Amino acid sequence: MSVIVLTGGPGAPGVTTTSLGLTLCWPGDVMLSDCDRDPAQAVPAGYLRGLDLGGRGLAVLARLYRETRDIGPELLQQTIPLTRDEVTNRRFLPGFAQPGAVRLFDHIWPELAEAFAGLGVQGIDVIVDAGRLGHDGLPTALLEVADAIGFVLQSNLKSLAASRLYLPLLVEQVHMLPADRPLGLVIVGPGRPYSTHEITAQFGVDCWARIPWDPRPAGVLIHGLTPPRGFNNSPLLGSYRVAALHLTQRLEHAGALRRELLQGGAP
Repeated sequence: MSVIVLTGGPGAPGVTTTSLGLTLCWPGDVMLSDCDRDPAQAVPAGYLRGLDLGGRGLAVLARLYRETRDIGPELLQQTIPLTRDEVTNRRFLPGFAQPGAVRLFDHIWPELAEAFAGLGVQGIDVIVDAGRLGHDGLPTALLEVADAIGFVLQSNLKSLAASRLYLPLLVEQVHMLPADRPLGLVIVGPGRPYSTHEITAQFGVDCWARIPWDPRPAGVLIHGLTPPRGFNNSPLLGSYRVAALHLTQRLEHAGALRRELLQGGAP
């Protein structure tokens, strides 16, 4: 099973909306983890409409770590369901409840990343909303455990200018990892005004997903608005389904290649 990390530059390019949309359209059991180090509680306040989280989330995992307890077995206990009455299990791990709590997590990222990887034994994929990249990049442990890393951006000049500042930092971080990690772009609103081809040519990074600019359905995800008629068949939800299927197929293919290489090198 896989860990997918999504991030972006400043200016609200759509990282949280995309992470949530992919989770809701993922073809198998999946957990969305809010690892944004600029906490905003966007999913609980928006899509979950102010649902009481019962104190669950990263803060509890930090406390368990300080008590020298293994957080892996407790991880799923700190999640809540995103949907009900579905065969597919979609869960959400709430993020930081207070800005100051982020500093206390510096030494916990490696164990959390290991716990994410451990969910593969239970057949659960993990989508990490890593939020804004920031001047110091992302926690290295999250990148090391990632099977794919997506950089979310819009096609307008403001988003592209910010991406020009922050995407090279992510590329440098990925290149410094001990093993290759695939990196791709997730373009929100291609053609507004710059095309996918123009953007990929500018940054030299492949595009993995194109998400249409569709504010009304997006408002259901990020603001908790009442779903409009035809919400499930909207172009936005359709693009998330296509992107989720593309990513899972890409990761399955990469996993098969790795297994072949390992078997070929076995004595």
